[in-house]
Amino acid sequence: MRNLVSLAIALLLVFFYTGTKKTFCDFSLEGSEPLSNRSTKTLSQVFAHYIRGILYDSESKIDQAIEEYLAARALDSTAPAIHKKLAIDYIKSGQYKKAEEELLIVKKLSPQDRNVRRILAHFYTSQEEFAKAASEYEELLKEDPADLEILASLADLYVIQEKPEEAIAVYQKMLKEKPNSAQIHFNLGIIYTKVNNLKEAEVHFRKAKECNPNYLQAELALALLNEINKNLPEAIKHYQQALKIDPLNLNVYHRLAQTYYLDERIDDAIHQYEFILKLNPYDVDAYLELSYIYLNEEQVDQCIKILEQAKVHRPNWRITQQGEPLTVQEIKQLRNAKEAQVYLILGLAYTQDKQNQKALEAYQEAIQLQPENGVGYFYLGAIYEQTGRRQKAYETLKKSVELDDENPDALNYLGYIYAEDGINLDEAQELINKAIDLDPDNGAYIDSLGWVYFKKGMIEEAFVQIKKASELMEDAEVFEHLGDIYQVKGELAKAKQAWQKALELEPERESTKEKLEKLKSEKAENVTR
Repeated sequence: MRNLVSLAIALLLVFFYTGTKKTFCDFSLEGSEPLSNRSTKTLSQVFAHYIRGILYDSESKIDQAIEEYLAARALDSTAPAIHKKLAIDYIKSGQYKKAEEELLIVKKLSPQDRNVRRILAHFYTSQEEFAKAASEYEELLKEDPADLEILASLADLYVIQEKPEEAIAVYQKMLKEKPNSAQIHFNLGIIYTKVNNLKEAEVHFRKAKECNPNYLQAELALALLNEINKNLPEAIKHYQQALKIDPLNLNVYHRLAQTYYLDERIDDAIHQYEFILKLNPYDVDAYLELSYIYLNEEQVDQCIKILEQAKVHRPNWRITQQGEPLTVQEIKQLRNAKEAQVYLILGLAYTQDKQNQKALEAYQEAIQLQPENGVGYFYLGAIYEQTGRRQKAYETLKKSVELDDENPDALNYLGYIYAEDGINLDEAQELINKAIDLDPDNGAYIDSLGWVYFKKGMIEEAFVQIKKASELMEDAEVFEHLGDIYQVKGELAKAKQAWQKALELEPERESTKEKLEKLKSEKAENVTR
């Protein structure tokens, strides 16, 4: 679909350049009598200024060109071509108000000139004066309701204004004139998707394909619709068909690989990424996505291996981004972000493999590449905590929260280790409450809040939260906390039951074993007394 806001100036230039290849008789109001009521001498002077203006335009000397056109206009203010030239040069020089004035004069002088009104509508769109633009298009449609170009422009304008219903109505009119247009059906499908009418969107995407069986974007749209509807096998079929249309489209290979993984076709996903890397060994996103699969599937060695391969190819990484072309600085930032992701996943793999020192070094590399990204500090802080470097953990996690106070995991982690150590309990409560606000049904965060209450001596409040957490998730630590609360409340049978549940979930949990042994010893001691 055309983006009129971004293309309007370019379209204006095209309109003006194509619209000014006229004979000199166009200087007259009607065109039948060249410059009526003008002497030959005056006509020659007008022509001389006009030609000099064109010559200055050809040399990109806009200010001098404007001076010449103004001189020509002073001699004959009824010549539309002069006003057109002035309008385009005013646009080039950013004098938009003057450009509008000249265009309105041309419209008044040549009321039958539909091209001028098209230009004016595009001008208003470029200035984001959408009501005025719509008015111009609607005037044109009154004269010719079947003008598909104007209908398309009006539909695009409604899309820009986020008026989907109006855009749909315009496209429906266009279909009456051109029922077999794949583009119109596709555009309608996109708009129906935006208003969440997925059923109607699918109808039009399918019709677009019927009109043009090789319509790649319609095939991809159908694939995405099926993803949204959780019909992954059907989405896979559409991606496979899309690859028959465009066999070298790497973006489609990526989508297909991702959908295989979502459909739990792990081997197919892995093979797909391996194929992508054969096609392009510099596709950093393929390395990252494949490493993520290996990490999730606990294939740590394969995860580390693929990331090491990615690092080898770093100088030639293919960096792509949808939208506007990237500047050199933006490309550098994006490369750093990708490399930081490599080190973050590498750190997680080393952590999973219990290679804590290597994990720590990987997280430090990620931070060096992206010092303002809180995620690296979060994982680094977690490693410090897990290896007993408590003070380092406080400092690093605090930095993570400062950089990104919308990361609930970091908020919860810092709050929880404060609670574990019995320090900064008010701050811990505040941090964990914020994490819960961001993710209200997260059992781990609710357990952390309960543990803060427990450390504050607020036993009933702690019981409410930790009991709720135990209902949301089966986790050994949660049930150990629940047992601790029952013990404080004097409900030892329930404490024993909760601790036993913790051991079922994590048989090697030493802290829980010790509590059960102590409880058993105390009971035995009471019996012997």
